[in-house]
Amino acid sequence: MQLPATGTLQSSCLSRMTKAGRAKISILEEDAASAGEIGYMARAMIWASMPHSKVDGAHYKRDNGIASITMLVDPEIGLPYGKLPRLITAWMTREAKLTGSRELMLGRSLNEFAGKLGLSTSGGRRGDTSRLKVQATKLFSTFVSLKAHQGNDFNYKNVAVSDDGMLLWNPTRPGERSLWESTVTLSEQFFAECVNHAVPFDLRVLHVLRSPLAIDLYMWLTWRVYKMPRPTLVPWKSLRFQFGAGYMETSQGMAHFRAEFHRCLRDVSALYPAARFTSEQDGLRLYPSRTHVSVRSVHSLGARS
Repeated sequence: MQLPATGTLQSSCLSRMTKAGRAKISILEEDAASAGEIGYMARAMIWASMPHSKVDGAHYKRDNGIASITMLVDPEIGLPYGKLPRLITAWMTREAKLTGSRELMLGRSLNEFAGKLGLSTSGGRRGDTSRLKVQATKLFSTFVSLKAHQGNDFNYKNVAVSDDGMLLWNPTRPGERSLWESTVTLSEQFFAECVNHAVPFDLRVLHVLRSPLAIDLYMWLTWRVYKMPRPTLVPWKSLRFQFGAGYMETSQGMAHFRAEFHRCLRDVSALYPAARFTSEQDGLRLYPSRTHVSVRSVHSLGARS
């Protein structure tokens, strides 16, 4: 039996490969700069670590022992959660940094905005567009308060995500174009975070990772290892405070959190193999590593824009 030519065999395999599988290969074989896929995330939103799933009420607080981050929103609107607000935040940060404008153009239809985010425009109960306007409304209404623990000193910073905006899309007709452009105007504080304190990353990774926890870990790792002078141990308790809001504060809750943390960490490591760390009994030890997007690539993108 004659085997098909190598090129034919590879083509056949690639045609059967999932979109996510092809994206993973692309991430490993071509850097973000060459692929035109450099993204940015506001540092404050990496600290904030939005809820992974729906949270009742209008208050969400994380505390890692060094600082506490509180998210507040109108109770009638509710807190943002899941993967979508993370994608929206990444898009806002990149747009603000590259355009230099606080007012961002979102598009005249929900499908147009979904396209800007690289999302599917399929409808239905589980379609991206059916949830996009809801999560955008929650995120744009969010207020973030950061407080540092330094003895008796009280250091804080309050950041509203946006000052104003208008979302004119019809969620039941996501392809319908409105007469005017939907917009959001970032607050001065959040705009400054986007421009002056944005963490570069590979946009493709956000689309491949399905879990909000995995996305948070990827963002946190690529930020944390930047200019790390020496190995650092991050205790499990601190990691659960920052990332494990949905887990009980018991030994069983910690065990469940660590299991899910390790599962997501494996997913992140497969896409960002340069990140060096070891999982130990007392915590996660981070080692100085190459950032996923090089500083030279970021400077080159800034020069072209």
